[in-house]
Amino acid sequence: MPVKAPPAPPDIQSRLAEAYRDLPEAQRAVADALMGDPLLGALWGIEAMAQRARVSPGTVMRLARRLGFGGFSDFRDALRAACRTRSGEKGLEDLEGPADLFGTLAEVVQRDSQHLARMIQAVDHDTLEAAGRALLGARHRVILGRGIGQVMGLILAFYLTQAGVPCVAALPSDFSNQAANLGREDLLVAISFHPYSRETLDAAAFARQNGVPVLALSDRADSPLAGLSDLLIPVPSEDLLFSCSLTSFAALAHAFAIVLAARDPAGTLKRLKAADRVAQPLFVEHWLPAPPVAIRKRAKDE
Repeated sequence: MPVKAPPAPPDIQSRLAEAYRDLPEAQRAVADALMGDPLLGALWGIEAMAQRARVSPGTVMRLARRLGFGGFSDFRDALRAACRTRSGEKGLEDLEGPADLFGTLAEVVQRDSQHLARMIQAVDHDTLEAAGRALLGARHRVILGRGIGQVMGLILAFYLTQAGVPCVAALPSDFSNQAANLGREDLLVAISFHPYSRETLDAAAFARQNGVPVLALSDRADSPLAGLSDLLIPVPSEDLLFSCSLTSFAALAHAFAIVLAARDPAGTLKRLKAADRVAQPLFVEHWLPAPPVAIRKRAKDE
């Protein structure tokens, strides 16, 4: 007589649904984050999962054990299995490392769209207006960040400088000197996303202690920069596999540049034309080979 196979354990969705009503509030927040994600958290580590739910990693571990898993590794394996079952997309067949570029691109676009929607819900109109006034009214503006924050600082400095609001994107090796040279009429723009940079936090704390206004941009409204800044703008930007996406931040920086430039359209146009005149010899004469006719005409004019 054939031996019957043991019944399959309930899948992760069933376990969450059955346990949800009796879960403590913190563990319920983790369940909410998982059930609200199209990939069911299959690509999150324990830190990312805890951050999404605004709880500690220990809470995530307790939820995993409450649902019958030996540890977080077993819990995540179940999440990945559930995701593979739910999704027919080829790009999600291998969650350890997506290899299909089209499928991965579609997932990145979807997540970035969610980040943009979350940012619109998270930001406050009055805070954005106050940030714009602070950028416009400052005597000097220094933007600092480390890692991805430094890249974001370069993007913001580029956009704002084009809009006629010149900024300095500080080098991480020179944070102390940059912050020490700022005064009460200046503005420090501190950018830090999880994991938060100690140098950035220390520079913001130093500036705040010395009366320098601080505008912070971070991934969460309650990030460590919240208590070290006069204004904080949350920019949701979790990435698919790595630290965070630049899409939401670039959209915010672009919006700042457009609005600030629109306050002085004649001046902005004048600066852009001047920049074109400055750059033209570099790109046309030095980098592109001049046609023989142009060379002869230039020699004749001289």
